[in-house]
Amino acid sequence: MKRTLALLTALVLAIFGESTASAVQQRVFFAPSATDPAITQFNNNHYAVVDPAVTSRGRLVLFLPGTGAIPFHYREFPQNAASLGFHALGLMYANGSAINALCAQNAPLDANAAGNARLEVIDGTDRVSFLSVDSINCIQSRLLKALQYLHATYPTRGWNQFYSGSTVLWSKLIVCGHSQGAGMAAMLAKTRVTDRCVMFTDMDWWIAGNRPYNWMSSASQTPVDRWFFLAHERDQFLDFTEMQTSAAALDVTRYGAHVQVESSTSASFSGRHFLSTNLDPAPAQSTSYHGCPIVDAAVPRQTDGVTPVLKPVWDYLLLHETMPITVEATATTISLLFSPGTLEQSDDLTLWTPQPAATSPLTLPLSTLPSRRFYRLSTP
Repeated sequence: MKRTLALLTALVLAIFGESTASAVQQRVFFAPSATDPAITQFNNNHYAVVDPAVTSRGRLVLFLPGTGAIPFHYREFPQNAASLGFHALGLMYANGSAINALCAQNAPLDANAAGNARLEVIDGTDRVSFLSVDSINCIQSRLLKALQYLHATYPTRGWNQFYSGSTVLWSKLIVCGHSQGAGMAAMLAKTRVTDRCVMFTDMDWWIAGNRPYNWMSSASQTPVDRWFFLAHERDQFLDFTEMQTSAAALDVTRYGAHVQVESSTSASFSGRHFLSTNLDPAPAQSTSYHGCPIVDAAVPRQTDGVTPVLKPVWDYLLLHETMPITVEATATTISLLFSPGTLEQSDDLTLWTPQPAATSPLTLPLSTLPSRRFYRLSTP
């Protein structure tokens, strides 16, 4: 009887509240309708995780599921993010139909169809005839309501640092997703200055033009050094060659062609932003190559049967920084020491301008510099 009661209690907590599976992490499932009673569709639970025992990074990892999937299918990636000091939120949104399929069926000759469809799902503005997502059910509204709900329910856990009034503070968000959710994350990063964008197995392929849809090569608000992409080489839904073309359109190949993570001899994967895997999925999902990099049931495990083989890759996708530039100052000059690559300069960390060919060290007189100026390498 006691064992039955314990199992029932654990089940209730897992569904309705905090899980007791971790003595430290605070994990919460909650329905979108709990954040706003006007939400009546796509009402599977959101999933929020924070670890108060780890020093907070002041960043939110937002994870968006793939077509027809729900946050429950992707619990381990947010939990891993929380163990690294991030707040994490798996968000349920209007993901009932695949964007590529909808566009091919309803607007096959429109190279902007996929971009317009994704924008409608994100902000609720009517742009395409084959979708109907309003301002209540769009991603940005659901996200804001979820954060407000979490702060109201758990006021000491810091969820309010990711919004101000009715505005999401996108610059504090790492936008992530799988499949359709990866495309949504990418569109968020294209149209907003986010902290980072992490995509798992996605592309929007325009069949009529035999190339990626226009939005993928459009200008990005989030600088390219903050974009990362992980794909499976045997993905059963998405052609890997086409994914490579799509990665190039998104400019993540600026840092080099893809590197296969399990064959890499470098713990930092040679600084690449486009990673691939050819691992077999977990036995229970033996043909799910599409889900292998991120879906809980499909991720391969270490010999302990618990730890994801790809955990070091997940950590890298969230934490890797482009090679920094060393700055040495004297009384009259600043000397920039950098490795071979294209040097870019910015005054606001948003707009970056390539610099004339330069060799290290580059010496700049202090008298000509503004109060703030930033440099980075666009190619390591």
